[in-house]
Amino acid sequence: MKFKYLGTAAAEGIPALFCECEQCKKARALGGKNIRSRTQAIVDNTLLIDWPADAFMHSIIHGIDFTRISSLIITHSHEDHYYPQDFGNRRKWFGRLEDDCPQLTIYGSEDLYDGFALNVEKYQRNFPRDIPNTVNLKTVQPYKTFTADGYDITPLPAYHGTEHPYIYIIEKDGKALLYGHDTDIFFDEVFDFIKESGKKFGLVSLDCTMGDKDFKYHGHMSLSRNAVVKDRLIEMGAADCKTIFVCNHFSHNGERILYDEMSEAAAKYGFIVSYDGMEIEF
Repeated sequence: MKFKYLGTAAAEGIPALFCECEQCKKARALGGKNIRSRTQAIVDNTLLIDWPADAFMHSIIHGIDFTRISSLIITHSHEDHYYPQDFGNRRKWFGRLEDDCPQLTIYGSEDLYDGFALNVEKYQRNFPRDIPNTVNLKTVQPYKTFTADGYDITPLPAYHGTEHPYIYIIEKDGKALLYGHDTDIFFDEVFDFIKESGKKFGLVSLDCTMGDKDFKYHGHMSLSRNAVVKDRLIEMGAADCKTIFVCNHFSHNGERILYDEMSEAAAKYGFIVSYDGMEIEF
């Protein structure tokens, strides 16, 4: 299984769009792995995770033809993870799709419908029913596994605000990954479900919005809180010394979020640090 990080920042991006803090100044000056777009990922160049406003840029930089993607899972409806305005560009004249272009099915909680409905109302009859390969929304339920493009996917409740956010277990061909964004330390019932399922993860990607800042931020984590999740997963047998643990989804409001210094801090906890374009095969 190949997992690629297309974007690795929180909502503001790094350097943040309107910011002159020291971390953003340094990120601009250093460039490279310190430049982070809004979080998005893809599995085997097939299964897409989240759709931020930076999706267009990701398609260009990483050479991904989104017209050929048929399955998109959404963690939650915040705009840095779900920007449904883009899907209006599939309507007549804005997008010209070939007849064999697959329908795009978007999986997530019922929260996805509100943002999408605004687009349907805005574009009225020609969105997106004027083309045969339209956009389809499908509500999925927590703890209920569904299948998309050959992947078995299990949504689990995330600790992130008052809506209905998900983290996801993604499985195929005997391999499994846990995608834990955006969330604080998992609910006990989520840990219980993982333990009872007997699943073992080859890759665990965790929200590290606050970087190396030891700060309790409801709905997000820091490196020290990532370590708590890691320890619990190992203790229950869902991970081991072979599991790849990655911290991801960084904000300029965190500490030591520049790539080199964050990598040094993360290594002490047994984590590697994501960057835009990083690909992991396990």
